[in-house]
Amino acid sequence: MTGNKVLSREDAYLLMSESLVDDDAKMRREYSRRSDFFDYAKVPHSDVKALQEKGWETAKVLKRETRLRRRKKFSAQLEDDVWAMLRRAGYAQMNKQALRVPFEREDGSVDRKQVDVYARDDETVLIIECKAREQRGRRSLQKDLAETKSFKSQMSAAIRTFYGDTFKPKIVWIYATRNIIWSENDIGRATEVGVKILTENELNYYDAFIKHMGPAGRFQMLAEFLEGQKIPELEGIQVPAIRGKLGGATYFAFVTTPRHLLKISFVNHLALNHPDGRPAYQRMVKNGRLKKIGEFISNGGFFPTNLLINFVDECRFDLLPNKDSDEQSVKFGLLTLPCRYKSAWIIDGQHRLYGYSFLDQSAWDHNIFVLAFEKLDNRKEAELFITINHEQKSVPKSILVSLQADLKWGSDNAKERMSALTSALVKSLAADMTSPLGQRFVVEGVSATENQSLTVPEAAKGVERSRLVGRFVNGVYAPGPLSWKTDDETLSRAKRVINGYFENIRCCNPLRWEAGRSGFVATNPGVRAHLLLLAEILADLAQRHGFVAESSREEQILGRIQAYLKPVCGLIATAPDEKIYDLFSRKFGEGGVKDYFFALCELVSGVPEFKDFGPAEFKQYRAEKFDARYSVANTDVMTLARKISDYIYETLLSVHGSKRVDGRDEAYWELGIESAKAKMEAYNRQQQDQVDKRLHKFAYLDILPLRDIVKQANNWTHFEPVFNIRMPDENNGKKYYLQWMEDFNELRRISAHPSKHRPYKEADYEFIEWLKASFYSRLAAKKAG
Repeated sequence: MTGNKVLSREDAYLLMSESLVDDDAKMRREYSRRSDFFDYAKVPHSDVKALQEKGWETAKVLKRETRLRRRKKFSAQLEDDVWAMLRRAGYAQMNKQALRVPFEREDGSVDRKQVDVYARDDETVLIIECKAREQRGRRSLQKDLAETKSFKSQMSAAIRTFYGDTFKPKIVWIYATRNIIWSENDIGRATEVGVKILTENELNYYDAFIKHMGPAGRFQMLAEFLEGQKIPELEGIQVPAIRGKLGGATYFAFVTTPRHLLKISFVNHLALNHPDGRPAYQRMVKNGRLKKIGEFISNGGFFPTNLLINFVDECRFDLLPNKDSDEQSVKFGLLTLPCRYKSAWIIDGQHRLYGYSFLDQSAWDHNIFVLAFEKLDNRKEAELFITINHEQKSVPKSILVSLQADLKWGSDNAKERMSALTSALVKSLAADMTSPLGQRFVVEGVSATENQSLTVPEAAKGVERSRLVGRFVNGVYAPGPLSWKTDDETLSRAKRVINGYFENIRCCNPLRWEAGRSGFVATNPGVRAHLLLLAEILADLAQRHGFVAESSREEQILGRIQAYLKPVCGLIATAPDEKIYDLFSRKFGEGGVKDYFFALCELVSGVPEFKDFGPAEFKQYRAEKFDARYSVANTDVMTLARKISDYIYETLLSVHGSKRVDGRDEAYWELGIESAKAKMEAYNRQQQDQVDKRLHKFAYLDILPLRDIVKQANNWTHFEPVFNIRMPDENNGKKYYLQWMEDFNELRRISAHPSKHRPYKEADYEFIEWLKASFYSRLAAKKAG
């Protein structure tokens, strides 16, 4: 079979019907299973041990069986999360298992395609493929999208055949993804194929919205999926209305019903952060408030105040005779209500409208008062929202400040322009599904996940302080290294460079990046410090090599910063968690950001090529830190050397005694020290000191001779408990673990001849701390025993 020939309804029905459920009782059972985080199984008691080795755990022990459970696989969990969300949204027919939809390929052969989630309501069918990674990262979906393209039209035809002439649904194709960073090419392919994308950002938003809203929440989803498409049942509906002008804008005052308005409405929530909805201004609805409004309506209450909305398209208005009206600016007529999805944006009154969500649908035919503007600009919408809610003091000041920044985009006022630019840049990064920073920001009104550790205000402050996109100087806007000809071009250019920078950071240790707060990398202080580091790298490139970032392509900038990032990425990639914690934890507030930034500068300046890297404040800090840390290290080394020498001396006295041997030196000297060379060198060094300043000859023994004394056959058993210290990188199987004494001897030379030209290395400081802990603990244990 070829051409437009499709399966008969009977064939499609037989193959599909067994996998679909629309019975309430069965739907409740399926919802209960899907809403659980675990899979369950009942097995004989004898099989429990074998299954526990495969990851199952005991949930309940029964008389003849054991009920086991196992956490769902990440891919299955995504499917179930999406399914459960859509069920809460009121979809009345869904798949109860993996649904396989039959369709005819172009060559006439019949194939079947698995659908992860299938949901149908009165107007639509959603076909959802779920794609997930266990750990967040990049994954190519080119092959998947090409496959979808190859069967999409045939499957759509099969679904319509299944329902026959009585139901002609709008079919929406969706890719729901979790932990996948999309590529720009795949986003383009999805758009070309006609596939909508739901990342975890959108899924979390819609899930929260639907939990608040109940079944009516699906209209917010459909507004996105079917924007601009007609709703046939609403076509041609007219209502009596008044048309007039307010502030130069056309408005209509009329009465309609929630049933009509809910289907065409859209709420421009901050949480959705839609790129076409800038500036977003609405807060998430509150479930408790909705229920109280619903109870109020159920008890016969009504609202005499208008809902304030904006019709995005020009409306048909048929004038009625106005001969009895003296007011020429106000016209009476019949308004043809919009009949397209997302054609009415709610400015004020979302709770009053969605309060009907939990009521019986007979209440959806109540009358509600509406004041609707026509084709009002998004900024005008936001300004109206601020005017209404600011006076009522119902909007948090932080939201109003963020919103005001968006409203000042392109302002002639330099300070307002900078504020708008930084805010827009961060919001764009947060909404960018190709960005390593995407889905990492806390979303207003939606519960944050563990790795959503960033906030828009803090990141915006980081962009502003870095001066990457400019600064405000003496009332004038001065461009930054990532600025371009216009603010829109600056936004695009800066986003590409910042995305590229943080992709380097993410890739060197994806697990640490995705850990959020517990990883100490993708945190507010961390991101702010890295933005400062990027700016400092560009300044250093300009000074050192004459590289002008302001006139360079994004790819050139990202290429030139690689050498600077190598030590930073090396540390993030391989350092133990304790090291990362010591360097980057507890870095909060402005002081914490500076400490974090200085720690990054330390890493870069540790490379010989960049030894003078960093701003003047960092160099001063490093000099002061060098003096303090160097002094402490010298003291620690000298104290260790004295403690080592004293303990060996005391032990030799205890073991061999102080009596003279055959008229010669004391027994501890003669018997405890076999090396004549060591004794002679100690004696000669003693004689070189002035008579009144000479110490006991034992004090002139260096560390290496002391090591030889420790490992003497007649001494070793007495020293082994304290001195046999295995270093972290030493192999097993040695008799003597005294390498640490050789390494310590090298540090002893630095403390003996202190100089800024002979500094301790970072590894030396770490070694000193390790040795203090190891030696002093053994010494204390020996003395206590």
